[in-house]
Order: sequence, then structure tokens, then C-alpha cells
Amino acid sequence: MVSDLGPRGLATLAGLGPFASLWRQLGQHFHDARLQQLFGRYATYCGSSPWSAPATLMLVAQVEMDGVWSVTGGMHQIAKAMAELGERNGVQARYNTRCEKITLHGGRVSGVQLASGELIETDHVVFNGDVAALGAGLLGDALRRPFPTRPVAKRSLSAVTYAMHARTQGFPLVRHNVFFNRDYQREFEDIFHRHQRPSEGTVYVCAQDRQDDGLGHEKAERILCLINAPANGDEPAPNESEITEWEKNAFEMMRRCGLEIEASSAQSVRTLPQDFASRFPGSSGALYGQATHGWLSAFDRPSARSKIPGLYLAGGSVHPGPGVPMAAMSGRLAAATLMADLGLIHRSRRVVISGGTSMR
Repeated sequence: MVSDLGPRGLATLAGLGPFASLWRQLGQHFHDARLQQLFGRYATYCGSSPWSAPATLMLVAQVEMDGVWSVTGGMHQIAKAMAELGERNGVQARYNTRCEKITLHGGRVSGVQLASGELIETDHVVFNGDVAALGAGLLGDALRRPFPTRPVAKRSLSAVTYAMHARTQGFPLVRHNVFFNRDYQREFEDIFHRHQRPSEGTVYVCAQDRQDDGLGHEKAERILCLINAPANGDEPAPNESEITEWEKNAFEMMRRCGLEIEASSAQSVRTLPQDFASRFPGSSGALYGQATHGWLSAFDRPSARSKIPGLYLAGGSVHPGPGVPMAAMSGRLAAATLMADLGLIHRSRRVVISGGTSMR
């Protein structure tokens, strides 16, 4: 950083606030707590608290002003396009196949053992699950030591979500909507310090059939409601009465803001942190891997090359971080690192790839 930026550049970087919290730095720009609350929302993009996340996350707002992309046909089309591209280039995809273990021989990767007992021998593996699964021994005890377990205090946000086919009225929804609660700080203290569901959480509503004109929608539409929650998916699920009470509070808050959502239980699917923990082994329901708290947090994430020869890492729990763009970049970095180790690409001077990540 010193050689690239020089003294002036480092001074500029310090001025962006890597050593201050996002909330504190926002207070120097906005004197209305509601505006701080609005721009503090960017901390949740990486599953973090605005009171603990570094102020450099203010740059996300600048990036969004340059334009936010949507995908025709939905996000699933990205995975579908990648699968089709791989298959055209000789990839043999295996779906619904559980991996039991990454095997080692002489301290380096030797293969992948499936639940069926089949052993696929290989010298290299790219793992894109949550790195915490490796530390928990879910892919073999031999992988525990190089990958320490993630303590509760470092887990990112989880969520309770409601995917509905519903009618809405009373509020001019656009595609992305956020309904803030009245005590924002308490919400994050409940989640990150008390490790409990807040009595009233912020609700994000995605009305994915809408455009950004705010016009009404007379028919039933696809609605996703997401409410921040602690990553306690490794604990027993709350009982139904607790869930009902929490759900009631969230929808009552939206009702006070003017939004009425009408959906039957048959048209709604609820997902708890325990469900996310089951879907993503080792994550404990943390949707963004490790929380981005403190200025050193960016350096805490594992890199593409692991300490085990032949094992490479990708996904939202490693560098550069969570979210579709950065997780995709991690895949590119893992591929480039593997190819460099195999001697398949020529080493050259350092360059900057799309997204601003420098690599050799």
C-alpha cells in the first residue's frame, strides 16, 4: 500500500475513515439520525453493524450512484449461464451429490470422497462453501487445524425471510424498500452483543415485479421480506409462538408505515437462521461469513490459496467478501491462483482487474 499510494495516498485513505466506525463518520455528514440510519444500512450489505463496521463502507453509496445492475430472468440465470459455459468447455457437473470428505495424502489434497463412497482422485480442489465448515471438520478432521472455527462474536448477520405471492396496498412500493424501526442501535446490540432476535427489526421488502416508478400493482405479486437476525442457526429453533410474535411485530411496523401485505400461509415460505444453517453447512446461519467489524476485518478473510497444498478457496466467506459481485471475483481469483500454480499462465507485472483488486 505504501509503494502504490505513497504518503499522500495513505493520507487520503486515512481521510476515508478506515479507523472510524461507519456510524460515527456518518454523524459528521448528517445531523438527522434518520439520514444516518439510511446510509448506515450499507453496513448490512456485508452482514455487519454500522456501529462496528469501518467507515470506508460509505464508498458503497458512491458505487451505487454509478448504476446498479439487474439480471433478466432473475439471479438464477447467472448460475445457469456459468453451468452452461462450463459444460461447453468439458465440465462434468454433478448436482444433488453430497461431499463427505476432502482427502489428503502427505499433507496435500488427494481427492474428494462422496457420500456414495466413490472417491474422485484429484490434486486440486476449489472449495466454495463456508470456510467455517472446514474448521468444524465437516469435510474431514484433517482440515480442522488450518481453519479455525468462527467464534459467535465474529459471525455476520443472519435473517428471517418471507417469500410470498401476495397482494399489497397503501404504500407505493418500488423494487427495493426498507422499513426502519424506531431504535436502530438497539437492533444491532440485540443481534451482535445479546445474540437475540430484536423485538422490532428493520424490514427489507423486495417487490421484484415492480419498476422504480412507485406505481400501484393491482394483482398478486412476488414479495420477499427480510428481517435482520442473529446467526444462531446452530441453536434450537424458537417455538411457534415466539416466531408468530416476532412476525406480528414486523408486519405491524410496516402497517404503521402504510403497507398492507395480504398473503395466505399456502402462498408464503418462511426461512429461519436454522434453515440457512442447514442449507449452508458450517455457517450457523451467518449469511455473509465473517462480520466486517473493525479496520483489520478486511485482512482477516482467508485468501484464495489455503495453507493446504492443492486446496483453493472461493465464495462469500473469503477475500474479497460477500455479495454476488465479490463472490464472483473470489472465483476468478481462485482460478487465476490455481492456474498460476500449475504454470498455465505467464507471470507478468501486477495489473488491476475489473473491480479494483490488484493481483500478481
